[in-house]
Amino acid sequence: MVLTAIEEYDQLGRDAFLERYGYREARDYFILHNGRQYDSKAIAGVAHRGIGGRPLHASEFSGGAATVGKVLGHLGFLLTSRQDAPPAEAFLEKIRNLDTAVSNGRPKRHQPLTLLWALGRAAHRAERLIPWNATRAEISALIREFGLEGDRPTPEYPVLKLTHFGLWTLPDHPEPPRPSGSPPLGWMSRNQPISGLREWVYDLLTEDQAVRSQATACLLSTYFQDVDQNALLIRVGLGDINDEPLPPPDDARTPERRPTTAMRIVRDSALSLLIKTLHDHTCQICGVRLLLPNGPYAEGAHIRPLGGPHDGHDVAGNLLCLCPNDHVLFDQGAITIKDDLTVINRLTGEPRGTLRTVPGHDIDPQHLAYHRSLY
Repeated sequence: MVLTAIEEYDQLGRDAFLERYGYREARDYFILHNGRQYDSKAIAGVAHRGIGGRPLHASEFSGGAATVGKVLGHLGFLLTSRQDAPPAEAFLEKIRNLDTAVSNGRPKRHQPLTLLWALGRAAHRAERLIPWNATRAEISALIREFGLEGDRPTPEYPVLKLTHFGLWTLPDHPEPPRPSGSPPLGWMSRNQPISGLREWVYDLLTEDQAVRSQATACLLSTYFQDVDQNALLIRVGLGDINDEPLPPPDDARTPERRPTTAMRIVRDSALSLLIKTLHDHTCQICGVRLLLPNGPYAEGAHIRPLGGPHDGHDVAGNLLCLCPNDHVLFDQGAITIKDDLTVINRLTGEPRGTLRTVPGHDIDPQHLAYHRSLY
């Protein structure tokens, strides 16, 4: 019914469609469908003719997130409160604003783990909707392995939370329970719903590697600072996010020696691949993007070195995407970076500019301060 109304909207044009059915232009909520925007209240009101035999007049119901937004969202349509917001921006805004429960002052990881699991499935174009027993088993295992200490493996709550948040869908159940108390556990057990990402989210994540990388980096930096992020990426199927071959899981954290002018350790972990993908293999210091016969090349550079005596952590906030030249200069202290991200040439004392940044990759100033203290 909604798609039929959208088709008529396209045929008539916006002004004629709104005039025919007596609606004003939307100011707050719009449907995004196939790259185009539609007045959500008008579309919903006209689609109602398939239920009541006639379109609803604008005065017969209210628009907004609690009414039109809720109905259209459960049907899998993407709604935005901004007329010019593309799907990628709407999705990343939701990722940055997850409403997670808190345990001992720390945000729980149930929703982030559920999303990372779904991101990995989308990256490999796995089936979008799967039975509940499979979903429950896989997310439960992730919570046991990477959740906070003492967390119960209850994927019912994050799945329902993400459903009401507009990122997940239970297509056969348009009115699932709220994710609180014990009723959701029994409801999910009785109904055994198929579920997965909403169609527009899945399509976005399968096609747009940059959005997938930004969402992954945001979740890692927000919820998993004290976790082995490489192990988590590999575990959810995001270890090869840059379509580059990874070593077997047992060797994923083992530096590899490769011959260059001299022998030096080149670390090419899953997390390094993620950071390089976020920056499109462009050096954060000089802006150079090296293109080799087999594709672009950059290196993941740790700010605070790993291992003793430095004890740096292999996390996104401790990594830079650099060209080989600036990687060597940075590692040897010829370049330092101030807290305001000004890049300093220590040989001349002159600034080289400002470190290039991208959304989703936040540099931890504590690591920058440690690097400066070395020199």
